[in-house]
Amino acid sequence: MSHAGMLRASCESSNTDIDMRVVVDPDKPCGVPHYRELIAFTDALLARDTKSLEETRARLRSAAGGAAVRRAAAVVGNFQMMNRALDTLGATFGDKLPSRVRELAEQFGIQPPSHWPR
Repeated sequence: MSHAGMLRASCESSNTDIDMRVVVDPDKPCGVPHYRELIAFTDALLARDTKSLEETRARLRSAAGGAAVRRAAAVVGNFQMMNRALDTLGATFGDKLPSRVRELAEQFGIQPPSHWPR
């Protein structure tokens, strides 16, 4: 969930149009270059699927270059570190779940973690 929030914030700050449903449906249109390769690479990294990771890394490298693969891996690692740190601490958004987070959850058809307020 926080990946999507950070992606949305990044797109807003760079005036890039994005349909956030692309996070769960890569067939949706997206203004981010090579987004399908980035999503597939991220999914493979998070799944720790070695075979898929090799394939998706090669596709991303072919589409966007080696520097893009390194940056994407660094971003995924950083997001995961932040997620784990916040979840370990039992971090919440306060007394009420922000409307933007609730809207994202509804768009994706997911429930926020139980330690987040409703």
